[in-house]
Amino acid sequence: MKHDADLVKGCLRGHAPSQSALYSKYEARMYAICLRYAKESHAALDILQEGFIRIFKGLHTYKGEAPLVKWMDRVMANVAIRYISKKQRISFKEDIQLERLSPQVDSTLSQSNARDIMNLITQLPLGYRTVFNMYAIEGYSHKEISEQLGITEGGSRSQYFRAKKAMQDLLRENEMI
Repeated sequence: MKHDADLVKGCLRGHAPSQSALYSKYEARMYAICLRYAKESHAALDILQEGFIRIFKGLHTYKGEAPLVKWMDRVMANVAIRYISKKQRISFKEDIQLERLSPQVDSTLSQSNARDIMNLITQLPLGYRTVFNMYAIEGYSHKEISEQLGITEGGSRSQYFRAKKAMQDLLRENEMI
């Protein structure tokens, strides 16, 4: 299997086998990102297709400062966020009083089966799920989330803490904590 740098060079030259190899190498990982944002597989496939189009069109902007896969993760997440923002109305509830969660939640999330956790994330309301994915999984800051979603930083924090509370409840219901 070719290294990412070779694949990027080939893709930039329009070499179809390099494009196919890059797609094949990262298809499953990118699809998993799409599924975190879209509940239905057909929507995730739409996002995946659009995401790879953006990746191939924007590959010339990749400067190699971070691993290629991290850059691709970010592109795919951005495409997913735009897709769900256009296709579905995301409602956000702002609450100045943030509920405190048991510190056990974060450690339990990292220790539980990833597939089970992903299934639980899809059960969150769209606003919670979007902010939870962006912050906890993709690594966006609350400032970046607020800018992308058009909400306040406090709104982003509130959504994240509500999502964590909802995840904690789901984990308890499913006897995972």
